[in-house]
Amino acid sequence: MNRLNFFLLFLAFLAMNTRAQNMSVQGTVHDSTGTQPVMNVTVMAVRIRDSLLLDFDRSDARGQFEIGGFPIDTFTLIFEHPYYDEKTYFMFGNEDNKDITISSVRMPSKSQEIEEVVIYAYKDPIYYKGDTLVYVADSFQVAEGAVVEDLLKKLPGIDVDKDGKITSQGQQIGKVLVDGDEFFGDDPTIATKNLGADGVDEVQVYEMENDQGIGGDDEKIQVLDLKLKDDAKKGYFGRISGASDFALTPVDGEIGTNPFYEGELLLNKFSGAQKISVFALGSNTPRTNFGWGDMKKFGLENETTSGNRWMPGATNNTSGIPQTITAGLYYSDKFGKKKQHKIGFNYSYYNNYLDARSASQSQYFLSDSSYVTDDSTRDVTRSESHRFNINFESKLDSLTTLVIRPSISMDFSEVTNEDISEFFNSDSERTLGTDIRNFNDSKGLTINSSVILRRKFKKRKRELEFRYDFDLDTNNTVGELDSRTTFFINGSGYTDTTLQSKLNDNFNLTHAAQIVYVEPLGKKFQLQFEYLYRYGLSRMNRRTYDFESATQDFTNFNAVLSNIFDNTRQQHRTGIELKYENSKHTIEGGMRFRNINIDNVNLITDTTISQNVNNFLPIFRYTFKQSMSKRFSLKYRTSSAQPSINDLVPVPDNTNPNRIREGNPDLLPNYMHNLDLGFNNWSTLSGQYVYAGIMGTLTDNAFSTSTEYDEFGRTVSKTVNVDGNMSLIMYSGAGLPFLGRKIELRPQISASYFRTISYIVGAENVTDNYAITPQLDVNFNLLPDSLEMGTKASYSLNNAISSLSEAASTPFSVQTYGAWFDWRLPKGFMIGMEGTYTKNAQPGDGFYDTEFFVMNAELSKRFLKTQNLEIALVGNDILNQNVNARREVQSNIITDYRTTIISRYFLLKMTLRFNNRKMKEDDYTGFH
Repeated sequence: MNRLNFFLLFLAFLAMNTRAQNMSVQGTVHDSTGTQPVMNVTVMAVRIRDSLLLDFDRSDARGQFEIGGFPIDTFTLIFEHPYYDEKTYFMFGNEDNKDITISSVRMPSKSQEIEEVVIYAYKDPIYYKGDTLVYVADSFQVAEGAVVEDLLKKLPGIDVDKDGKITSQGQQIGKVLVDGDEFFGDDPTIATKNLGADGVDEVQVYEMENDQGIGGDDEKIQVLDLKLKDDAKKGYFGRISGASDFALTPVDGEIGTNPFYEGELLLNKFSGAQKISVFALGSNTPRTNFGWGDMKKFGLENETTSGNRWMPGATNNTSGIPQTITAGLYYSDKFGKKKQHKIGFNYSYYNNYLDARSASQSQYFLSDSSYVTDDSTRDVTRSESHRFNINFESKLDSLTTLVIRPSISMDFSEVTNEDISEFFNSDSERTLGTDIRNFNDSKGLTINSSVILRRKFKKRKRELEFRYDFDLDTNNTVGELDSRTTFFINGSGYTDTTLQSKLNDNFNLTHAAQIVYVEPLGKKFQLQFEYLYRYGLSRMNRRTYDFESATQDFTNFNAVLSNIFDNTRQQHRTGIELKYENSKHTIEGGMRFRNINIDNVNLITDTTISQNVNNFLPIFRYTFKQSMSKRFSLKYRTSSAQPSINDLVPVPDNTNPNRIREGNPDLLPNYMHNLDLGFNNWSTLSGQYVYAGIMGTLTDNAFSTSTEYDEFGRTVSKTVNVDGNMSLIMYSGAGLPFLGRKIELRPQISASYFRTISYIVGAENVTDNYAITPQLDVNFNLLPDSLEMGTKASYSLNNAISSLSEAASTPFSVQTYGAWFDWRLPKGFMIGMEGTYTKNAQPGDGFYDTEFFVMNAELSKRFLKTQNLEIALVGNDILNQNVNARREVQSNIITDYRTTIISRYFLLKMTLRFNNRKMKEDDYTGFH
């Protein structure tokens, strides 16, 4: 903690030495007679050289205002009020004229002259256009050449986490668009981390229907739309960068064996509606950045759910060094006499290699006994993906629109897994040891396509939509299992060996068609009718062969571990919904009726389990807009999901012989009740905002687990239906700016409660998991052109209570404290640093307890006339303390993960930026 205290003192010293040269303006606003104070006059300081909004305020009931905190500059001071003409002063700041007091500002009366009208359009920095929240980008100061992500972090109510996920007023942004179109498919970070902030005119946030699927819950998603300036739609820009440590970082105690490197190429060309972009990324650093939509692209979804394996969406790789190559091409354009046709195409290539190692300790609590396992895992993954996406949209006439969206992906992967485990009984005696090795070679093909035909009519709000979706997913996997189990009995042991070859062929096909008709009933009511038909077929062909010593080959067919299984689903759904809407209230209510006919066919035994399920699915939504900046919403909806074919197939999966899973063909679809309450309130001028919400879920026929244990602690489990699983999540946050946004407090708090029901050796186990996390971020924007800094602190307390065993109820906590600063110095120098102290704790001594302090830093210098050449020295985990430690609690299992990782390294990085405007470009993002 001494290092952290010193770091905070250093930040405070910087703050005290950078405030002396700021300007301030204060005064009182009166009416045209100079006798009556005027309230709610907008006062704005706009820098003359680039029209940047430096600060703003509104006069109070006494007509008083105060702005300031910005560096000495020349600017216009503008006074606006709807009942008076605009008043403007030109302010020339200097050392002797930096604190200005205007005793009386007389607002001129509204002019009656109409011979000439001159409008000076200084937009509010934040305003509403209908239901769309609009941020005027130039009103928020960022470093020259900053990327869009840096701009978003400046916008009140917008938050960007370390993985690039974006929230607006506490609600997650589901899609990022550029001028209304997707930019490089579904990965929003391609736009936010690569497009320049100076090319953005407006940032718009609004809701839109989630049209990525058919037959779902029809929930709307939050969209962030980047509207580019006209000059940013013409020309080109890009950058080339490379970095290396020249193999000077020790790996496994040796220098020169594995050089760290990062490389990047980005080219963008815009001309009106035509956009062409090319990018390529290559890296093997532990903090390789991947967008939060990349898990499926890399075929690593399974790697995020077990043990301490690598999380593709994380900023820091926690257990291994990845080698990644990513490349893509994006093209979009409009054509036709009236530009009524729009075509978009993108291709992405992903290649990844990862050698990840982890260790964990798990405790299994039963009603009368307990087990402990120590596990060591190594995964070597090679994956390759090709993604093609096309989006065609055509206005057939003024009322009819056709949308066609086909996409194809091809995935290839090789995964080698080795898991070494030791089992101990409640007396700490070793009972079992296993060495399990799996190798899988997979090839997959996915085809998705949708056709949407929308028809509007001359009668306002009357609409008809037809949609057809086709989805095909195939996967072929060839695998081998080599498992060796040693049993320890009376001090001696014997070994059992399993050698098997596994062939898995999976096939999924879905056809879906939906028709929706909307009929307005007067000006405030509308009625919606819908019908959906969906047909789905899933087939799993699993074949297992035992090793035959006589032939030295896998020739002995194992019927117990083999099966061919079909799952056929037909769904009919019809519904009606009534909507009422006025300027403040929106009320929607409806009912759907759904029939699902399911046939689970075991083609080996020629047996069929048929199910026919009927559901009523009510929907209710209410939104109250007290004003454009204050909203309350209530949503209730019901939904139902089908079990996966892996949960249905009645064949044991012994990929991990210690944790065998069986299918359950009797599974029923679940039924979920979802309730969502939300409140948002923000002030566009002050930047102050507050949000709060509650999300609750109650699930009947929930998918849970029934687990049986043998005498050593090995398990056999299957998915079962249970009633009563529930969750409750509460959250709240605020942004509280002070001193003209020079200081901003961002308090947050979240609390959650999860109840899950499972069965352990036939007994019902109810697990209640409680968690609460308060957090406080403080950002200092003391000198926007040179110095920014901040601090952060959070404390998370978790406690899971199991009805099966009190010993499984072990509370634990995670404390995080940190600080950061970005300092831009004269002559093109930049310094950035961040430090984070983390402490994991549990009662008593344990595997989970750990604390560490991680410090990262960057020093850079810019060259050339445009300063577009940058050389930087980047240091990661300078104190070499970073470890990966976390805890998971599931049912009757507590698992602690702790892994020492390759952390400290230094890179020498060179970046060249270019554009057709011959202007300065800079994408230094710092540590915020």
